[in-house]
Amino acid sequence: MKKTLDQYSHIIWDWNGTLFDDSSLTLSIMNGMLSRRGRPSVSKEKYAELFDFPVSDYYRQIGWDFEKYSFESLSDEFIEEYYRRHRECPLRQGAEEILRANKVPQSILTASKQTDIDLLVKHFGLDGLFAGVNGLNNHHAAGKLEIGRKWVKELNVAPENILMVGDTTHDAVLAKELGMDCVLIESGHQNKERLEKCSVPVIRNLKELVWDKFRL
Repeated sequence: MKKTLDQYSHIIWDWNGTLFDDSSLTLSIMNGMLSRRGRPSVSKEKYAELFDFPVSDYYRQIGWDFEKYSFESLSDEFIEEYYRRHRECPLRQGAEEILRANKVPQSILTASKQTDIDLLVKHFGLDGLFAGVNGLNNHHAAGKLEIGRKWVKELNVAPENILMVGDTTHDAVLAKELGMDCVLIESGHQNKERLEKCSVPVIRNLKELVWDKFRL
């Protein structure tokens, strides 16, 4: 049965790239890391083709040699600059309005570190809008399947009544694994072509999540 969004019992939002518009910053930081080592930069288009989870796979595809530079050291270098600059990034257009207008219980599921996502949610004045904010206990962004599995169990809501909203194929894989529906949004960390291969609805922007019109 097709549902409007307000017919779900719970909505799980991804954070980075979905609600938080940080893809340009992540590319800028990566290109800075490459430049400091005399390596060519990555275009926005190539980034959207290569970005993936676990993030270590994305680093390999860019061409980092983990024999020369450990993933942990590269990740630490990236994250240090990311958290020095991340407040430069805004919420995606329409994000705050949708979150505040939504009457369905909602939560965040992210591969960001828990302490960092907590601070950002508070920074934007969004604390209090979510039934839960779920992140990782480290900043290496290996993926969020296990914390997603645990969170869905805690929700005690039938998975078919939960909608996942994200911006990467990882979100679609997670939703399928856990039995949830999924909607993906363009212009996050992956391109439209990759998202469309997931066989779930792909929308251009958050404004298309109109509660009384959009149907899966």
